[in-house]
Amino acid sequence: MIFVLTGNGKGKTTSAIGMGIRAVGAGRRVLMVQFLKVPTSEVNVLNKIENFVVRTFGERGFPVPHNVIEENPNLVNKGVREISNKDKEIIMEGWKFLQQWVEEKKCDFLILDELTHVVNYGLLDKEEVLTFLKKHREKLDIVITGRYCPQEFLVIADLITEMLSLRHPYERGEPPRKGIEY
Repeated sequence: MIFVLTGNGKGKTTSAIGMGIRAVGAGRRVLMVQFLKVPTSEVNVLNKIENFVVRTFGERGFPVPHNVIEENPNLVNKGVREISNKDKEIIMEGWKFLQQWVEEKKCDFLILDELTHVVNYGLLDKEEVLTFLKKHREKLDIVITGRYCPQEFLVIADLITEMLSLRHPYERGEPPRKGIEY
């Protein structure tokens, strides 16, 4: 099945990790590919869980297209930066890595963390990703996380959960906290 965890609220990645832990508990092999991120605190624990593999493909600072920064210059003060060619290379490396793992049947539960951003920013071709999802949905469970999920992914999803933010400390100017946001 395909599971989509989207919306502007906190908890998409955390929910996906919970699903992955449950899958491992049921004897499954989990691969979590994190796009646009560097390892965060949870990876310290997840790497100790047998059959739960995490690979991150990103650089420090969350990359966004130039026009997003132009429209919201205050994002730069919040760790956001413009997408670089290096980001594109890293994303392609991650995409090839996960495809190889799936083809070699090294996992049967796949978490694609921040896939929505990668597709929305044009770092991966939407049609190629859609073809991959359709091809493998019968062989493994796939969890997709990230804001602004493309409609094409929603159409083929078996479960869609939208996280809604009603209040967040960022709104008061609070910085991200280790062990909570990263």
